[in-house]
Amino acid sequence: MKVKKLLSLMLALLLIVAMFAGCGKDTPTTNTPTPTPGASTDTPGTSQGGEEVEEDSPYNFAAGNFEKGENGLALDFYEYELPLTTTDEVLSFWNMCWTPQYIPAEGFGSMPYQKAVADMTGVHIEYLCPPVESLAENFAVLLAADDLADIMAHGLIYYGKSPEDAINEEWFVNLLDYKDYAPNYFYAVEYIDQQTLRDTVYYNDQICGWFYGIYKDPTPTTGWCVREDYLEDLGLTWEDIVTYDDIHDMLYRMKNELGVDWPMEFFQSLEMVPGYFASGYNTALFLNSQGLPYTRVVDGKIQYTSTTEDDKNLIERMAQWYKEGLIDPGWPGYLGNDDMMNYITTGETAYVSMTPSQINDYIVASEDPDTRWTSLTRPLLYEGQKLMYGQQLSYLTNGTSSIACSCENIPLAVTWCDWFYSPAGSDYSSWGPKGVVWEYDENGEKTLTDFMLHHPEGLGAQWALLMYSANNLGDATYFSQARSYAYDGGRELLEMTERWVIDGYKGEYDVPTGFRLTDDQNEEVNALSGDVATYVNENYSAFFVGDKPISEWDAYVQGAMDLGMAEILEIYQEAFDAYMAA
Repeated sequence: MKVKKLLSLMLALLLIVAMFAGCGKDTPTTNTPTPTPGASTDTPGTSQGGEEVEEDSPYNFAAGNFEKGENGLALDFYEYELPLTTTDEVLSFWNMCWTPQYIPAEGFGSMPYQKAVADMTGVHIEYLCPPVESLAENFAVLLAADDLADIMAHGLIYYGKSPEDAINEEWFVNLLDYKDYAPNYFYAVEYIDQQTLRDTVYYNDQICGWFYGIYKDPTPTTGWCVREDYLEDLGLTWEDIVTYDDIHDMLYRMKNELGVDWPMEFFQSLEMVPGYFASGYNTALFLNSQGLPYTRVVDGKIQYTSTTEDDKNLIERMAQWYKEGLIDPGWPGYLGNDDMMNYITTGETAYVSMTPSQINDYIVASEDPDTRWTSLTRPLLYEGQKLMYGQQLSYLTNGTSSIACSCENIPLAVTWCDWFYSPAGSDYSSWGPKGVVWEYDENGEKTLTDFMLHHPEGLGAQWALLMYSANNLGDATYFSQARSYAYDGGRELLEMTERWVIDGYKGEYDVPTGFRLTDDQNEEVNALSGDVATYVNENYSAFFVGDKPISEWDAYVQGAMDLGMAEILEIYQEAFDAYMAA
């Protein structure tokens, strides 16, 4: 199967391989895990807790050294003896960095946090950090060359098929086969006791394809925030802004009374998180560059967002706001808040989706000393409306890591990843090195250093944290958000996230997290989805900016159905009905 892939993609590889010369590792000659000294002599994943381990082993693996339950998983968190290895082995790690301009000439691995992790664990990491905007293309090149890194952040996401496919096709490891080398990860998944967490982490009871980042202290991390000082200028408070009509009036007055150029910002994907602005319509205002729109289920029927009557009503409203000049027309060029920093810090915009932890950065960088930001609640169509889609509080961060079958020491790679879920590894990855990221204050509490709060090269504290400690947007760790609010006034910012918690939320329109297609169904959908996804993204964008009149909505939906969406929905419905029956 890999030979076929190589042949089909060889031409593309030859055209662009020069771009990546010197970035990869040597192609391994085998995909079969080789037993390593000190590891269990049983088949990986079957060793029994308490079995004897070689005393002179160069590895401090967990296998055989922790107590298990009847399910074969650890009964508590496991603290590793460090270093994990004394062999000076090097593992390659394909990950992501949103601010590569701040990586020193010596490379990402030379930075204080990355270097300290290597010193503690004894595992040396070769970091491969392609530009974020070209991650998909770079992944395709590595896949074509059969040269995946040992550890791939978001690897399964860019692979684009199911974990079962990835494992059966021998690209990525089934972590359940190596669960004795990952006691902390699997204990954390079971310990938190959230069915939605387990349904996401496990593909089924036999397959787990990734380490998924897990929050110790989950909150809704993102939502819409507004310039609080501008609200006061208009005689308003955050409590006055509840409905879409309230938001429109606020934006209109900001533009016409306060002279704010572009009161509202959107991203390339429109929403940063699906459903956080479209909440009142119980849908997602989201352009999925990786494929089809998001699904929802209404009265037992699977629907695609971007195609329903709710989406029509929402996009019609947005087109009107766009026509009125309330939305920044530069949105297609914004991957994230950093790309619109100029407007945020100069007061040329006032209503932005952000994490409250970013607010201090914007205040510090702002020209106006009176600058203050606060959060607004999820938008509603009318006061007291019940929200039914996209508001589930998640224990999952955005980070995932998968282990490539081509890795020459899979137990070591799994162990290294699992260390970040251990008590010591979790704490260190969440906070980073003392003296660089944090110090103790007079009350003995951890607080961010002046270096982080006022980075000498102008890097905002929340972006700096992604480089000087765990990157929770890409790295898979057992992660605490406390670091993001460890400064004067930080607690008040954290409290802003409480406005985004929906009391009594049941998620009636949410597709159950345990629902998924079979491999055959996935293959059918993938074969149909390419043209449909392109068509939806192009047309939905045109409705948003008013290039396409809303009178053409029904024709647009029918066009999507004719291209293959109708068949895709039939496949999803069949799978959903079977899931519910089971």
